[in-house]
Amino acid sequence: TISVDTPQRKYYKEISLPAKVNVKEAKTQYKNGVLEVKLPKIKEERKPKGEPIKIE
Repeated sequence: TISVDTPQRKYYKEISLPAKVNVKEAKTQYKNGVLEVKLPKIKEERKPKGEPIKIE
């Protein structure tokens, strides 16, 4: 959710992201009327699919 509430302007935007992000490492920059938001993805560990089979 992006929200700004100042005497000059009000803005609210909620978007869905395609991956999980690390909010604690989020970075924002507002320059020349443009808000840039950088949200790094959380690296998920890949788990092997299925179950191991014992071979004799």
